[in-house]
Amino acid sequence: MPMSSNTLDSKLDSSWRSACRIIFGREIGPLAKYQAWLGASLPRGARRKSHLSGKDVAVAFDAFPSSARFVSSEELQLNRGYGVSVNDMKDVDSLLGALSEKCEYAGNRHLGNSAFVESSDIVLDSQYVRNSTNVEESQYVDSSFMIRKGSKHIFGCGALGNGEFLIRVTDSYGQKRSLESSMVGTSSDCYFCHNVLGSREMMFSFGQRNKSYCIGNTQLPKEKYLELKRKILAEVADILEKEGSFPSLGELVPNVKPRAASLALAPEKQVQNMAPIEKGFATTYNILLKRLPGSIKDYEGWLSARTIGVHEVVTSFGSITHVPDSMPVLKDFPRQRLVTARESFELAKLQMPQASMTGLEGVLGALGDMAYFTNELSDGQNSNLIACPHAYNVVNAYKGYDGVYAENVALSSMALNSKYAYGCHRVLESQFSLKCYNSQYLNRCMELDSCNRCADSYFCHNSEALSECMFCFNMKGARHTIGNTALPKEQYAQVKGALVGQIADELGKSKGLRLSVFGIAGKG
Repeated sequence: MPMSSNTLDSKLDSSWRSACRIIFGREIGPLAKYQAWLGASLPRGARRKSHLSGKDVAVAFDAFPSSARFVSSEELQLNRGYGVSVNDMKDVDSLLGALSEKCEYAGNRHLGNSAFVESSDIVLDSQYVRNSTNVEESQYVDSSFMIRKGSKHIFGCGALGNGEFLIRVTDSYGQKRSLESSMVGTSSDCYFCHNVLGSREMMFSFGQRNKSYCIGNTQLPKEKYLELKRKILAEVADILEKEGSFPSLGELVPNVKPRAASLALAPEKQVQNMAPIEKGFATTYNILLKRLPGSIKDYEGWLSARTIGVHEVVTSFGSITHVPDSMPVLKDFPRQRLVTARESFELAKLQMPQASMTGLEGVLGALGDMAYFTNELSDGQNSNLIACPHAYNVVNAYKGYDGVYAENVALSSMALNSKYAYGCHRVLESQFSLKCYNSQYLNRCMELDSCNRCADSYFCHNSEALSECMFCFNMKGARHTIGNTALPKEQYAQVKGALVGQIADELGKSKGLRLSVFGIAGKG
């Protein structure tokens, strides 16, 4: 739907002013003043140029080489034939040579019932969106990523669903009226909080569950809490008006070792079994490549590329926790203040003395004695999680981040309602997937990017309803197609067998591939 940039600016600015009145009790100036602050934690995206028009193209997931050819989604010609000959399909290198200057990557994708969207990519059924990526069924979203499930009035946020009136909130669900918080859920009116669930009216609190009227983990009488809340938020608003920004919670907590050197925690018994993980990987690998692999550990370098990997950190209390390497906000918590989930619950008993609660300065001065961060969240029915710090109803997972209702996944990030997913990033409702990205409803697919409802397909981009396809770009409803060129069923099977065999040979020898779906369109 056509809409001037000035009109979109006005709509988002009005939403911003409403959010500020709700959170701070007053407006603090125009949205434009705070764009840099709100966008500071966006994941690495990209701004490319359309090779057709020179138009700016927003790209949600920047895994592409500088030579990649892009077009804006409205410039796309769907189901465009590339005229690739069967002789060009004799091997992978020949096919790539025939495709590289014909196929195109798409950006600025606004899908379904989306309208009034600017400088954003992968926006589905959403309205009034700017400078954002992966936004689904949401409204009034600015400088945010991975926003879904009917969220509204969202500014500088990430990885959340069903949220309303949120400013700089990351990793949450069902959160309302909150500021500068992370790993918060089914809560409301939380300000500068971390790892808080099922709570309301909380400030500068950590590791709390089902609490209310707390500052620094200390519960206060309602009237006293509300009085301090108004005072502190007024001081924060004053600084924002003056500076145009305010430090993150991670920056406010000093990165120094805690005074306490030990915690009285009983050893935790965990059953960790690699056998089902190896079996699931071998099954998926065999389905897609018609070979049996070695150990999944031999393929870790290849599988973990372009995902949110995790690495081990030893806490100040001697335990091992994990940090998501490229997850905004969560990757930047002060290292000396990282703890496991079990440690965080024990440390949540620490309370800020009421004598420190004279205002913002007093509260910030006392944070060093009671503030700790964890990247671990394990809820629901989980079992056999190995180096998977963030899981909800996950079974048999290895070295991944953020699985939700997932089973048999490894070296994957954001595996949601999926199973048998390996080396994937943000796959939803999918199974038997290998190295797939930003896609949903996949079945037996490898190296698909931004695809929907596809089966038995390889190395495809921005396509929908494919079945038995390879190296297809911007296609819809295709079957038995290679390089956007349809083939008879029998011929397709023969060519597919040869190409998959070459890919499997390289993987078997080097435990990785030079080729990915992100390196096809363009030369260099």
